[in-house]
Amino acid sequence: MSDYEKIGHLRRELEDIRKDLSQRIDRDTIDNGDLKILHERVSRAIKALSAQG
Repeated sequence: MSDYEKIGHLRRELEDIRKDLSQRIDRDTIDNGDLKILHERVSRAIKALSAQG
C-alpha cells in the first residue's frame, strides 16, 4: 500500500469518526462540549490530510 493509499484510508476512518461524533452531539444535548471540541479537531485532521489541506 502506497503512502497516498494509507492517507486516503486514514482520512476515510476519520470521516467515519466525525460522522459518529455528529450523531452523538445531536443525540446528547447535555454536556456535549467535549464532543464538539473533538469534532472540530477531527475536522481539522481531515482537512490537513485533504488535497486542499
